[in-house]
Amino acid sequence: MTATGRFLRRFSALLLIAWVGALVGLFVRGQFQRGAGVTPAGERAGDEEEDGDPPIRVHQGFVYADTLGIEPNFRIATRETVQFASGWYELRDIEVSMYHRGEVAYGLVAEKARFNQKLREAHATGGAQVSLGAGVVVRADGFVFRGGERVLESTGPVTFAGAGWGGVGGGMRCTLADNHVEIVGGLSLSVRDEGAGEPSLVLLAPIAHYSRGESVVTVPAGLTVLRGGLRLRGAGAAVHIDENASSLVRAALNGPVHVDGPLEGGGEVEASAGDTKIEPLGGGRYRVTAEAAPLLGWVQMRWREVGGGWKEASAWRLAGEGSETAWEWMEGQGRACALDLPLREDPSLLESDRLRVEFSAGRPHTAVATGAVEITSGRRRASGETLETSVSGGTFALTPAPGERVVLSAPEGEARCDRLDGDRVRGATARGQVVGQLREGAPTGTADTPVNFAARSASMDASGTRIVLDGEARLWQAERLMRADRLEYLRAGEQVSGRGQVLTTARQQDKNGEGAEVRIRSRAFDFSRATNVAVYEGDVVLEDPRAESTCQRLVASLGRNGEVLLAMLEGGVVIKERGNARSLQGQRARLSPPDDVFEIWGSPVLAQEPSGNQIKGEHLRWLRGTDSIEIVGGTDKPTETLYHPDKPIATRGPAGTGRPRGPSEGRRP
Repeated sequence: MTATGRFLRRFSALLLIAWVGALVGLFVRGQFQRGAGVTPAGERAGDEEEDGDPPIRVHQGFVYADTLGIEPNFRIATRETVQFASGWYELRDIEVSMYHRGEVAYGLVAEKARFNQKLREAHATGGAQVSLGAGVVVRADGFVFRGGERVLESTGPVTFAGAGWGGVGGGMRCTLADNHVEIVGGLSLSVRDEGAGEPSLVLLAPIAHYSRGESVVTVPAGLTVLRGGLRLRGAGAAVHIDENASSLVRAALNGPVHVDGPLEGGGEVEASAGDTKIEPLGGGRYRVTAEAAPLLGWVQMRWREVGGGWKEASAWRLAGEGSETAWEWMEGQGRACALDLPLREDPSLLESDRLRVEFSAGRPHTAVATGAVEITSGRRRASGETLETSVSGGTFALTPAPGERVVLSAPEGEARCDRLDGDRVRGATARGQVVGQLREGAPTGTADTPVNFAARSASMDASGTRIVLDGEARLWQAERLMRADRLEYLRAGEQVSGRGQVLTTARQQDKNGEGAEVRIRSRAFDFSRATNVAVYEGDVVLEDPRAESTCQRLVASLGRNGEVLLAMLEGGVVIKERGNARSLQGQRARLSPPDDVFEIWGSPVLAQEPSGNQIKGEHLRWLRGTDSIEIVGGTDKPTETLYHPDKPIATRGPAGTGRPRGPSEGRRP
């Protein structure tokens, strides 16, 4: 059949139905007016005048239908009707069907009612209740139905119930023209949770509207939602429900929206937002989207766990998913901030363009912040592009944007790296070509001069008192350098230790005011700022312009700028002079750079030149200013000198044969 044919067939059917409906209406009205099945009122015992209004007749099985043109308006069916002279009818065991667009919209039942045909008005009392369809029933002491206005109103408070929910209201008004229900005088609605022991959801509002055609409930004058101890307050709401009025399609709360109350398991929460949307996702899960609160300009949440401090989160926009009792994830968008306020620690603040928190069993488990990340803890700051955090484990990783670096700053100094890893207990570690400066409490030199550092990684403990540089670690200040495979700095005692390929350099002046660089190498190094004493151990090498000295342990007293004031050498001391390649060997030595004197002790001390000349003694003093050596011996340990001349020395022979005889001294014949 063509579309035109179908249209004509439907149009013809509508005309037929309208014609039949008109005939039925005329028949019913005629029957009503003629009083078919009528018994005179005087023949019934107990019928009396009501307010001077005498009864006329009694109708059995009375039915009345009212129409608007060809469309039904309402229909009344009753077991028995008493007609009075005034035009009012008293109805018993009645059923009233009210129509909207040709379909039954409301059904009213009551034990008795009064009806006026001219006014088209009915007053129902005695167990009166109205059915809104889909199993929703409203009860009241009475209802007034005005058919001309197509309005149904309760005469007092109402109670209503549906599948899994119920409530009370100050009054109800229904209009057939737009299929609209209005609850006035206060509304209280309770939704029972299917889970055993779970608290019900309670909704409170001064007024509510229900547009049945659109399946929308609106609360224009404020809304309060209670669940357990939690409370939600909003300026208004619009809730879309399904056709059966049994499940939520979506809900919109008008801002400002406030949430407060205790958390499950202890603690408490507070939150403020603007317009908020709630959408079911199936399986008891929901998606929530909240805009910024009108006056604050932010969505803000604040909560505190049992025995802990407060935590705060704010964002320009908030989105999340979860169930009625627990979040699954939550995301702050636009600009998001998270503030931790521990009881006995410095507060910490996280800022980013986006912050997403994943929950486990209703508690934050992991968090990921992206876009212009800024972390502040006390007086320490870190910035990057992405922060990944394990909330439960207390670990985090901060990485920069491509081509950028993580930037760290604190009162102690600042640093840049490729990645920052942290642990709530162990502290933080910067990785990847770490460079920076130490300002406050510098481990070398003067405190007002920055100390530069570099390493493959740098670690700081949670208290900030211990800093470790690993992998080609270097500290330098002006012309002073400290290098090792690993450097460790303890702020409390201002102590520095180095391990593996240690090298330190310092610029110092001799007594003539001339500058020279002193270099010390070793396997281990320890320095105390309090005493300005440095200890080197393991294959120690001391280099200065005059000599190279080796030993197993060196203790150096340093000056304000790191210059060596006094050095004590121990264990297999060997001093090799640079000018004449002379070597000095002993068990211990003492170098005084201000006096330019090198003393060495041994059993014995050996001074040896390349030519093989040797000097032995218990104590040797090398006066480097004059390049002279003093040998100090003793009665029990005399000195010994072994001298090898550069050229053979002529020696005198026996008497009379010491020289050749000349010609004049020859034998005579």
